[in-house]
Amino acid sequence: MKIETKRIHKETATQIATGLVVNYPLNLFLLWIYIEKLGITDPITLGTLVTLVMTVVAYTRIFLLRSYFSKKYSK
Repeated sequence: MKIETKRIHKETATQIATGLVVNYPLNLFLLWIYIEKLGITDPITLGTLVTLVMTVVAYTRIFLLRSYFSKKYSK
């Protein structure tokens, strides 16, 4: 396997792992806040609010990881 392919696999696995570690607890926390604290129970509203927050978090997470890998392997 080429070195570039290994690097891509490592970066992809890191993206998936951090997504699981960050997104699952965030999802549970957001549902708790929206349902228990704010009383939002409409599925459309709930899904939209969770999706908006998760999108911002995912964008930030991926941007930071891509920046890290770009710096690490650009040498």
